[in-house]
Amino acid sequence: MEDRELIRRIQNGQTEYLNEIAGRYYDDIYYFCCYQTGSREDSYDLAQETFLRFIKYVDHYQYRNLKGYLLTIAMNLCREYMRADCHISQTDSIKSSDSVSHAASLENTLLLAGALMKLPEAQREAVLLHHFYGYKNREIARMTGASYDAVKSRIRQGLEKLSRMLNPDDFK
Repeated sequence: MEDRELIRRIQNGQTEYLNEIAGRYYDDIYYFCCYQTGSREDSYDLAQETFLRFIKYVDHYQYRNLKGYLLTIAMNLCREYMRADCHISQTDSIKSSDSVSHAASLENTLLLAGALMKLPEAQREAVLLHHFYGYKNREIARMTGASYDAVKSRIRQGLEKLSRMLNPDDFK
């Protein structure tokens, strides 16, 4: 069932479909929060809060792009978290429970996560939304409230900083 139909049914009182939306988008929201905050535990709470806010305001939601809408809620919650906490952990909280055979992939993920955490918030958001979630610059501009040119610049500058921080030999 498409997102539009799920939303229509939820707005008509069929709240059992909220679970389907959460199941469909929870991982994306959680990992976005992980990359934003550097904390698995806090990201769990932020992802939960994202869906709670969505549920609270679902009657006012007008369908456009549900995943983008949820990511916008998560982005705002992460901003609040960063302002309130002022505590940015590096990569110690982002770990995987995958088997040993994924050790190299985990190491690369941790290196990338650490480098992303060093980027300014606006650049990190733009890079994540563009390269990890596939949003176009105009969509990111709408989601973040920045101009198209600012988003384009943030992505370019963020990628330049990442390339300086990461040695290409780190990703074998």
